[in-house]
Amino acid sequence: MDSRIKPSVASERTVSLRSIKPSSSVSIPKQIVSESDGGLPEDIRHIQRELLKLHILHSSSAKNQEKWRKSARTHLQKRFAALKERHVEIADISYQTQELKNRSALVNWCRNAQGPEMGKRVYILSSCIHEIYNDAGFGGDYSLTVQAFHTWYDQAQTIQESRKHDRTHDTAQPEYVEEIGPRWQNDVNALQRRLGTLTGDLRALGSASASSNVGQVLLLLHDLIIDMLTELDCIRSVESELIAQERLWFDEQIATLSLNVHNQREGTKKSPCKK
Repeated sequence: MDSRIKPSVASERTVSLRSIKPSSSVSIPKQIVSESDGGLPEDIRHIQRELLKLHILHSSSAKNQEKWRKSARTHLQKRFAALKERHVEIADISYQTQELKNRSALVNWCRNAQGPEMGKRVYILSSCIHEIYNDAGFGGDYSLTVQAFHTWYDQAQTIQESRKHDRTHDTAQPEYVEEIGPRWQNDVNALQRRLGTLTGDLRALGSASASSNVGQVLLLLHDLIIDMLTELDCIRSVESELIAQERLWFDEQIATLSLNVHNQREGTKKSPCKK
């Protein structure tokens, strides 16, 4: 093809394209036009801005929260360390103060009260503690005496319940309540005498400051002895009351039996003789 023909063809095509105009009946939406221009609708741009703000806020809050946690942990650790140190100081001061109270109360206890010297008073107090511990401890005289009473009391309650339900025909179980026995009575009497003697010894030792250790020991021993004596009186009273009820039940049974025998005799006398 001749090179002289090409410019004229290209120019004709360019002229023909420029001569074409869009029809007035075809309308392009503004949204499409704006998107073709590289823009977005206002509502979408507003949402994007809000999302960007939330993203920035979330990123910054996470960093701030982590910083706050580290700062709070460090601050609390320092406060706990200071509190622990202060607690140790106060405990040491309290211990030293209590030691001074104990020494002062012990000196005053031995100085003001009339009686034996300090060594003998401490020996008497130690003997009281040892004797009460042995009596009230496992296998001691006091614990064995109280245990014997509870065993007897449970058996007595079982017998009385059997009478109410008419189960006294069981030969493996006694039908009446017996006394615990003179040995138990002697043990109770011996314990009461011994505890009374200990009470007198403690009173002779006098009193001490209630805030000191020796004062608390004296009060504790005194209260413990009073409780033990009260319990012995209580179980002895219960034992006497049950035995009194049992004797009354015996009297009622004897009276009922005597009445039945009398009625049988009277019935025999009134019945006609056989020929």
